[in-house]
Amino acid sequence: MRKHGRCVCPKTKVRHGKRCVARKKTTPTTGTPTTPAPTPGTPTTPAPTPPAAADGPPFSPPGHDITGATAAKAILPFLANSTFTDCVTGFPTCSYEERYGHFADGTMYYCRLTPTSGSDIINAGHAFQIIGADQKADGSWAVTLQIASYDNQSTYYTWSVTTTGVATGLYWGPGSNPQTDPATQSLGPLRWVRGARNCSY
Repeated sequence: MRKHGRCVCPKTKVRHGKRCVARKKTTPTTGTPTTPAPTPGTPTTPAPTPPAAADGPPFSPPGHDITGATAAKAILPFLANSTFTDCVTGFPTCSYEERYGHFADGTMYYCRLTPTSGSDIINAGHAFQIIGADQKADGSWAVTLQIASYDNQSTYYTWSVTTTGVATGLYWGPGSNPQTDPATQSLGPLRWVRGARNCSY
């Protein structure tokens, strides 16, 4: 439209050259960003925390079968602070308990605890060493131990432990050799539990 001899655009339009065009709609800004900037040095994911200690597996599966020194190194953390027992809650909650405690200082306790005074069997603090080891891809493992006892006559244990923590064993008494002689005794099934236990009740 013309006003005082010149063209004037309506309020809803603005002049663009010789034409009137619609005004562009603008969004008011408040100055506050929609996403806050990250704080320098703050991790985007929480740091991992070690799992709480608990009875039972899983054992760390290597993903392939390993043997010898490699297997012994992988198995030692599960063996050197553990107990094989037929009474997980510990005597005297069971009528009897057979217990093999393996300590981080390289000693093993064997105990058979009973409710009858004087009938307990306690072999305490004998040094052990791993002389053979295998671990399967799924984490199950087997280990042969030489125990220094009985006036420097060694005894031997071979333990096989499943992924669910069931332990079965073979025992060779003094004077026997696991490479040439049949086992003196079969052991188990027992349960593997975290934490080495001695022969105290």
